[in-house]
Amino acid sequence: MFMEKLTRDAHGVGEAGRLGEDGGNSFRARRFERLDVRCPVRVRIGNRQYAGYLDNASDGGVKVSTGSRIIPACKVIVQIPDLPPLRGELRWSSEREAGVAFPLVDGFHPITDWLARRASADAVRDEE
Repeated sequence: MFMEKLTRDAHGVGEAGRLGEDGGNSFRARRFERLDVRCPVRVRIGNRQYAGYLDNASDGGVKVSTGSRIIPACKVIVQIPDLPPLRGELRWSSEREAGVAFPLVDGFHPITDWLARRASADAVRDEE
């Protein structure tokens, strides 16, 4: 399986297992594994604040959804429960969803430990 992925990536085949119309990779491979996470967050994008939910997260960033239309801006701050506010970069946005990437902080991804704690808590709940 690992070798299949390497082969697909080397030949420009996207995550869906097919080439784009131009023969190149129309699907960008993800650098980090995404985990489904559902928790409330506050997001500041530019001068606007949004109440929303974290939909999924990885070491490198998060996907958030909000109840109102997102107006794109370059400065983003995400407030996740049990973490200090995280500065990020808006990578994409649609009507009510956005992807935020987090830079390394002192050589570490800022939410790696939080994701690990969350995963272990979910595993304990699943065993009960």
